[in-house]
Amino acid sequence: MRVTSCAGKCSKVILLLVNIIIFLVGGGLLGLGIYYHLDEGLYDTVFKWKEVVTVPVIMMFIGSLFLTISFFAIVGALCEVVIMLKIYMSIVAIVLVFEVILMGVCVAMRGDVEKRAVLVIHNLMDHYGDKNADELNIITKTIDETQVWLTCCGLAGPSDWGNEVYAKYWAALYNPDNTTTFILPGSCCTDRAADTCPYTTTEGQTVHYTAGCTGQFNQFVENNVTYITVGGIVLILLQVFILISALKVRFELSSKYDCDDYAGGNNMEITSL
Repeated sequence: MRVTSCAGKCSKVILLLVNIIIFLVGGGLLGLGIYYHLDEGLYDTVFKWKEVVTVPVIMMFIGSLFLTISFFAIVGALCEVVIMLKIYMSIVAIVLVFEVILMGVCVAMRGDVEKRAVLVIHNLMDHYGDKNADELNIITKTIDETQVWLTCCGLAGPSDWGNEVYAKYWAALYNPDNTTTFILPGSCCTDRAADTCPYTTTEGQTVHYTAGCTGQFNQFVENNVTYITVGGIVLILLQVFILISALKVRFELSSKYDCDDYAGGNNMEITSL
């Protein structure tokens, strides 16, 4: 074993444990993402997708990123390969810097970020209920779960579902004459067991959510801004801690073996913890 100090051994164990967990999580996300796509054919759903980035695509990207990062850490620490630890630290440092920049941009350009998010949701709403554009029913399920979670209906309000500008397919199907008697998605109803969810309600009776999802989400963020901020800080500190652990292992290995040892392949021996 090349890492012999107590601090080095502890850093190595922490590095391995944390990245094994990340590796398993990444594998799970990647597997789920691939499963949802393969459900209707890999080629059609991945390479011929229409206009929108789907949840499985995001899951596969994050899963692949987790697997790649953790692979370098696990192999680098277990086999004590300095070059792999260097690659791992570089990736983690890049991700860390990107997260800090992203947080700064989101705070500084909050208005623009919100407008962009609303535009993306508009595009998703256009395909709600359309089996041709949403073959896996992912868009529909995502919007339904969001409306139930936030107890909201539409972006600005329930009337969005009757407007082809915001919900092209749904409005054309259920409100072609642009009236106020159209049907809302079932996820807008306060009664989950209701057969239909009409936009026009009986006087004094509310059968659907009246708040828009944009306002509800902004309210959710404002109510939980402390938890979100603390969570972001904890995530960054955790990455810094992992980076320090990797640096400790890397420097201890470098101090004991020079480049000639590595070139001769001596550092590829798998050692115990």
